[in-house]
Amino acid sequence: MQAISKISTRALGTLALGLALAVPAAAQFGGPPPPPFTGKPVFAALKGAEGQGSATVVVNPPEGTACYLVNVTHLTDVTAAHIHRGAAGAEGPPVVTLTAPTEGSAGGCATVAADLAQALLASPGDYYVNVHTRAQPNGAIRGQLSGDITRPLTHPK
Repeated sequence: MQAISKISTRALGTLALGLALAVPAAAQFGGPPPPPFTGKPVFAALKGAEGQGSATVVVNPPEGTACYLVNVTHLTDVTAAHIHRGAAGAEGPPVVTLTAPTEGSAGGCATVAADLAQALLASPGDYYVNVHTRAQPNGAIRGQLSGDITRPLTHPK
């Protein structure tokens, strides 16, 4: 019995040490923390002539929030990011302002009206994420939102 107790104590000590080392490493190398996992997530693969990226948005109608994480690559002078109303291939007005991923990633939470939150969840494909740059002020990369987590977020090479 004493051997089991020593093993359990050693295992717990190792686990605690691993967690103590992992948290600062994640903060140092992982960029902004992911959005909190409350509400329902929707996703977008962002594509464009010069860059690519992804967006995860967790919409929580009871809280009136849309928490997000946007990651982009191969873009310079990023100026803005939004969720726009518009089907694939159509342009539409911005409905949620996101923090611009000026250093490659950005995350946060935006306040959204209950009717917009419900619409985002009911028909995510009627909305898209658009990231704007100084050279392409109307949008450098864009992707339709989808509630289908099984759909792969693929990007062109």
